[in-house]
Amino acid sequence: MRIKRRITYWDLWLICMMGGVLTGTIWANLLSRELLGQIGFFDGLYQTGRIWDEGEKRQLWRYVIKQRLGEAGLGGLIAMTPFAAPGYLLLAFGGGFAVAAVISVFTLEKGSMGILYWLISVLPHGICYLVAAMVMTAAVSEKENLKKIRVWLAVGACVALGTFLEAWTGPELMKITGVLW
Repeated sequence: MRIKRRITYWDLWLICMMGGVLTGTIWANLLSRELLGQIGFFDGLYQTGRIWDEGEKRQLWRYVIKQRLGEAGLGGLIAMTPFAAPGYLLLAFGGGFAVAAVISVFTLEKGSMGILYWLISVLPHGICYLVAAMVMTAAVSEKENLKKIRVWLAVGACVALGTFLEAWTGPELMKITGVLW
C-alpha cells in the first residue's frame, strides 16, 4: 500500500529557495570578474578599516531604513494580491539567489574566510529580517492571517529592529570581532 504525501506550501517554498541558492551560486561564479569589479556602496565598510562616526551611521541608517521598509512594503503589497502564494515563491527564489550571490562574492574575494565575513556582515540583523520574512510567508500560506493587525505589527517591529541593528551594531560588531579590520 502506497502512502501519498501532499506537497505543502512550505515544501514548495524550500524548493524555490534552494533553486535560488543553486542558481545564485552558479551565476556568481560564472560572472566572478565582473562582480568583483562592481561590488557596490558597502565595499568601503569592509576594506577601509576606518571607524564610522555617528553622522555616517545616521546616514547609513536612513539609507537602510528606506531600503528595508520599501522591501517589506513590496512584500506586503504582494501578500494582498490574488498572486500572493506564487509571488512569495518567487521571492523565496530571489532571496536564495541573492544570499548565494553575496556569499560567493565574499568567498571569491576573501577565500574561505569569506564565509566568516558574510556571517558577521549579516548577524544579528539578518535574523530579524528572516523572522519578518517567515511571518509574512506564514501569513500568505494561511490566507486568513493577512487580515490580522498583529501580523503587520510583527513584521514592522522586526524590520525596524533589523534596520537599527544593521546600521548601528553591525559596524561595531565587525570592528569588535577584528575579522574585517
